Amino acid sequence: MNKNNSNKLFGIVIALKANFLIVEIDSKDVKQDPIDEFVQKIRLLCTRRSKLDFQGLFIDVGDIVFVEAIDYKNKRAVISDVKPRKSFLKRPAVANVTSIAICISVDEPSFDSEQTSRFLITAESVKIKPFIILTKIDLIKKNVLNSFINKLKLWGYDSVAVSIKNAQGIDSLIERFRQTKLTVLAGPSGVGKTSLINHLIPSLSLPTSSVSKKLRRGTHTTRHVELFSIGNGSFLADTPGFNRPEIVSDISGFAYLFPEFRAELIHSKCKFRNCLHRDEPGCVINKDLERYSFYRENIDEMINSRLPYQGDLV
Repeated sequence: MNKNNSNKLFGIVIALKANFLIVEIDSKDVKQDPIDEFVQKIRLLCTRRSKLDFQGLFIDVGDIVFVEAIDYKNKRAVISDVKPRKSFLKRPAVANVTSIAICISVDEPSFDSEQTSRFLITAESVKIKPFIILTKIDLIKKNVLNSFINKLKLWGYDSVAVSIKNAQGIDSLIERFRQTKLTVLAGPSGVGKTSLINHLIPSLSLPTSSVSKKLRRGTHTTRHVELFSIGNGSFLADTPGFNRPEIVSDISGFAYLFPEFRAELIHSKCKFRNCLHRDEPGCVINKDLERYSFYRENIDEMINSRLPYQGDLV
């Protein structure tokens, strides 16, 4: 991070611990205190100025903050200000996200199209284009893997196929992570998010759990959000797994959260400006697209749950 003056520095919030925040700064910015020349990063346990509370400024993992009153010996500091966010995820709460990687296993637990779509829509709704990490590819045959990759291409998404058993695809994934500042790893429980981070950063040894044989899904092992350095100034955020993200969207904009629908709407226009792409005449959306049934089910549910009906569709 950039130095402001001899006593004040910018850093990134790595984690929240009870009433404290852990902030990472670059050691090269430290001039007046003796710092081990081999230490590249310094983590400070920080409190926050009360004025931030009065100003209604919340601080979350990923925020770029201004620290002062730094005690390098005890690694303590005080946060006095927060830079404006470039993006923000509400669940999990992570600021300044530049990429979202959705981890989906191809087996144990098996690939679930609806579940995958829910995670993709969640990412699309915050205007951060996601990509997909297909995990546990050592459990399936090559032709089956290719069918998953081609399916996702038709949906409009890139994917990286990996296995931590034989390290297949790991180098490509690391390169992808290092092309952006802060990638959030999201996905259902049990797909191998934490195991993947352990493989990428062996020194962490984060706790993992096996997939339930009875339920065929994983259990939560990540309890909070924390950033991990992946090199080249880039960070990964492991997030608590959850299996069914809620779809939050306004009705008129829901179709635009599907890249394959957006492509059609860009090149052609429906007859009616307030078309919801259901049974309206002159609709340009191809009803044979794979995810149309998922769209239709959810748009119908949105409409039927509007009690009383609110006419904001035009």
